[in-house]
Amino acid sequence: MKKVNLICPVPQEQRPINEYKKVKDSVAFFWSTEDLRSYCQNILKVTFGSLFLTFFLVLASTNEGFNLYSAFLYSLIFTSLILIFICLRTYLGWKYIYDRLVQATVAYEESGWYDGQVWVKTPEILMQDKLAGTYKVLPLLNRLKNTLFIFSVISALSFFLLK
Repeated sequence: MKKVNLICPVPQEQRPINEYKKVKDSVAFFWSTEDLRSYCQNILKVTFGSLFLTFFLVLASTNEGFNLYSAFLYSLIFTSLILIFICLRTYLGWKYIYDRLVQATVAYEESGWYDGQVWVKTPEILMQDKLAGTYKVLPLLNRLKNTLFIFSVISALSFFLLK
């Protein structure tokens, strides 16, 4: 590790592999790194919780002529939008990490925004970062893309059925 510190001028907290480790352990992104079963369970918990909440909010905010079918479709649209925003935020965070891992250069700041530098990764560090990006982050991005697609379709179908 001393050799890497000597050849890498990038501060520890700005190195892509350390950013990956930090994001992986953060509360906002941890749920997306779990195995497929836990991931789906978490998505379903949020889906049913927000569906329950939005259904009663839609019912409470409407007048007497509103039927349960329309209320359910509206709550399904709102729930889908909530999950789209959550997944999109998570996707963009992981995409940033992925881009930093697979790039051959690292943009960093030594002490502030005014002294930005660019460091070219050594072949060993580049290979390590690309492996982490390809085998750890890329599957998460694909999973999040699929989730975004599913909730986009649910939202569009609900909106179509509302007409």
